[in-house]
Amino acid sequence: MIAFSGSWFRRRGALKKAVAEAHGRLVREALMPVHYETRGVPDTFEGRAQMVTVMTALACARFAEVGGPLAAELTERLNARVLDGFDAAFREKGVGDHSIARKVRTLAEAHSGLGRALVEALKADDSREALAEVLQRNGVTRADTAGALATAMRAYQALFAGQNDTEILSGGFACGGSAPAV
Repeated sequence: MIAFSGSWFRRRGALKKAVAEAHGRLVREALMPVHYETRGVPDTFEGRAQMVTVMTALACARFAEVGGPLAAELTERLNARVLDGFDAAFREKGVGDHSIARKVRTLAEAHSGLGRALVEALKADDSREALAEVLQRNGVTRADTAGALATAMRAYQALFAGQNDTEILSGGFACGGSAPAV
């Protein structure tokens, strides 16, 4: 008979709770009207999915700053949770079961590509040019508003950087429903 350690179950539960907390905070922030009204993100299903990717990329970049196996696992689980959310959103929209897999795969590929590009741009030293270029090139926002969204991303990045690692690893991203003023 195999005995399971109680700490394994507690750790698994803590990871699940941290990912749920981070996901909830990041999605609420991604769906704030300011992104669609003043920062040029299209208020469409795809536009909202892209904003979720933007916020997830910010979280993953912060996890990477923390480093270590726990941060890597949180990154993986957060991305899986986001993709599950995309699947659920398609089902909620009434997309048929036959086409859901294809649509989610397409959205997952876009999420992965955009996410990687944003994380790389977040590492760049320039304050917003690299981000604005990635946002515009990937159709997240219009050319005339890419700078505003890039500035907001840098503000989120600074906000998350100001939080301690323990808070970040517990999913406590400082997303209180009010986007950083830019």
